[in-house]
Amino acid sequence: MSDPKLWKRSDGRFTEVHTPFSTRAKELMDLYNGLRLPFLSTDERLDVLLHTKWTVKEFDCNLTREIVDLIDREADMLNRGRNEASLEGLRKRLSNLFLQFIETPEFNPEAARFQKVPRELLQRT
Repeated sequence: MSDPKLWKRSDGRFTEVHTPFSTRAKELMDLYNGLRLPFLSTDERLDVLLHTKWTVKEFDCNLTREIVDLIDREADMLNRGRNEASLEGLRKRLSNLFLQFIETPEFNPEAARFQKVPRELLQRT
């Protein structure tokens, strides 16, 4: 999703083009990879959580509210000094919800190209 577009030129070579949609997809992918990184310090993890929270707060729906709630919960637990093992389930849930956020075309327009069934057809039934 986040790869730049390749346009073939008249001389046979290709030009890489970064569109706003592919740039947005790259930013979301970087955040997702950051959420899944193990062994970050508390400050690094809080930084990733804060950037993720700013990104999802651009939209207001049940999914984004749930992601923000999980981020706030994890930040609170980190500040209280909880160990990594106690945060494992929360982190898995957060990364799965953020992946769902990434795969939704309303939040990531580039995701529409990768859907097997267009979203409009799913909403009609």
